Amino acid sequence: MTMELAQQLWTARTNGTVLDMSTVEVPGDENSAYEIQKKVSQVSNANIIGFKVGSTTEAGIRALNLSEPFHGPLLDRFCHQHGDKVPLASQHRILIETEIAVGLGKDLPARELDYDQQDIEVATAWIAPAFELVATRFDMELAGNGKLLIADSGVNADFVLGDNFTDWSAVDLSKHPVTLQINDQQVASGHSGMSMFGHPFRVVAWLANHYTLQGRGLKAGDIITTGTCTGMTPLHTGDCASADLGALGTLRMQLITP
Repeated sequence: MTMELAQQLWTARTNGTVLDMSTVEVPGDENSAYEIQKKVSQVSNANIIGFKVGSTTEAGIRALNLSEPFHGPLLDRFCHQHGDKVPLASQHRILIETEIAVGLGKDLPARELDYDQQDIEVATAWIAPAFELVATRFDMELAGNGKLLIADSGVNADFVLGDNFTDWSAVDLSKHPVTLQINDQQVASGHSGMSMFGHPFRVVAWLANHYTLQGRGLKAGDIITTGTCTGMTPLHTGDCASADLGALGTLRMQLITP
């Protein structure tokens, strides 16, 4: 059943379709959900170039009926750059999040001693503005369905990466301001420390310490998106999204029909 569901999820992701919830067995726990997620990545034959971390607030964890934040893989075929037009199926009901991405310059292998913020800062090669485009391939709402969101590749649909920023020493990443505009109208604002961890590097430390990555760890070259700074905003075909992260730069993309 695990492999069958994984194949169905991958087909739905690539074909722009959704799965009928009446035919789906919900994973019994979060570990089982991560096993399905792993199978989806295997079925895809795509390269994992990093990870997204989601539900990084206490309210978000409660809303999804989870015990902690969750993560999902970033696949190379669903990666875009600043200014790109991103093709995604409207049936998947796209939401956009403005985030700080962290690019690792050193391996963070699994170890007995937990990684902390300082370890991540030392291992980081760059940070950058990023959009994560979120969507589920199940015919359902997000609320209350956290285990299915984990199984569904952490509900990553695509991500858009801005220009690398290598000198962040003068930037306070615990409260760096961020704004999001849709079609040149500001729709959301926030800052880089809005997660329960209070800092993007602490989000990466949580991920590096997570039990599901004990066999892989994090690797030099991995990109980690660290949770939304502007909440979740619906995005529709034809919409142009832009973000202003001040000293960290700006980011822009347009959602188009595949």
